[in-house]
Amino acid sequence: MVLGRLTVLLWCGLLVRLSLALSPLAGADGWEGEPSRDGPFRISELQARLVDPATAREVSVLLIVPQPAPEEAPAPLVLFSPGFLLRGDQYRSYGQRLASHGIIAAMLTYQVSLFSADHRLLLGDLLFVLDRLLAPDGPLAGRADPSRVGTAGHSLGGKLSLLAASANERVRAVGALDPVDSGPPGGGDPARFPSVTPELMDRIHAPLLLVGAELGGVAQFGPPCAPAEENYQRFFEAALPPALEVTQLDAGHMQYLDNPDCGLLCAVCVRGEAPSDEIRAAAQAYLTAFFLGHLAGIPGALAWLDRKLAEDEASGQILVRRK
Repeated sequence: MVLGRLTVLLWCGLLVRLSLALSPLAGADGWEGEPSRDGPFRISELQARLVDPATAREVSVLLIVPQPAPEEAPAPLVLFSPGFLLRGDQYRSYGQRLASHGIIAAMLTYQVSLFSADHRLLLGDLLFVLDRLLAPDGPLAGRADPSRVGTAGHSLGGKLSLLAASANERVRAVGALDPVDSGPPGGGDPARFPSVTPELMDRIHAPLLLVGAELGGVAQFGPPCAPAEENYQRFFEAALPPALEVTQLDAGHMQYLDNPDCGLLCAVCVRGEAPSDEIRAAAQAYLTAFFLGHLAGIPGALAWLDRKLAEDEASGQILVRRK
């Protein structure tokens, strides 16, 4: 009988420890998560096509969802927007990393062409998706917490993420990978391509993480992919605190994609000598820790991010500015 009770107590203790290990959203001071690796949550993926009845515009959304226990509270949500003419699933690994740590990721693919781009319409698409996902009859009803929403993206997607934060107070944190504020090469109608920095930056009160490629402003064929006058540094300089800028040294603009050999779109941008898988892995870790800290409310994740940035800067991989 004593042995039986001891066995039960041991199992109960194991279950409690397992429950804590599988709940990185607990936010305890002793948090021991590791954003540079996949987290403890199982994930599932769902493809959705959302059509805005007001505009007839369509957005494809890859939802990557953590699978917590039924009693878990609704999870934070991050909407990820791709670079110009790219797809959300070309950044799938970022969503998988976030979801494995308990954050729902929505990877968006917009209907846009070289000649039809209009950043105002794309912003409308992004905000429509946010509304639809959180609607009572939406795909994430009851699963996503409307008070813990973030936006993220690469290149044009980074700009759209910042535009969304300037236009909608529901965006509580923004992570941008080498964001570019400009329109298409050669300019274009400025009404279609509203500038964010410095004009709209004072409207953004959410914490910002701006990760930039050192070589984004270097031209290869024609204009550079991330011109210095429109790049992540300009966003940082005009940002309200708190803002964090991370320059990845010897990195190119397209090395953030899961497959940086994506054809012509990737070939037009300068690639650095730094291995693409290392650039991407570091960016994923920074973003994951940032959103765990600011959306999931885990101070330990921000402490981890500070340590990681200090280590990477000391090793000569990055440069960091804070405000």
